[in-house]
Amino acid sequence: MATECSWLIGFEFRTASGRIVHHFYLVSGTPDPELARTMALERADAPGERAARGGLCVDGDRADTRRLVCDPLGVRRLSAPSGF
Repeated sequence: MATECSWLIGFEFRTASGRIVHHFYLVSGTPDPELARTMALERADAPGERAARGGLCVDGDRADTRRLVCDPLGVRRLSAPSGF
């Protein structure tokens, strides 16, 4: 049975000075990590997001994908990283 999940998706980009920076996006409502990555990439490519990065593009081929897990007591945590 598929259930809805929340995902934290991180993309990296390199600034004009060469520094690597990560931007993270929270995606809810999908059980599929690949769909969550695609949705996050669409958000990262939005004009406002690109402007916040000085027009720089994120590396869409590499994504740090983590599932937001909630235990029976309601404590939330992130799954182990995948991607990067």
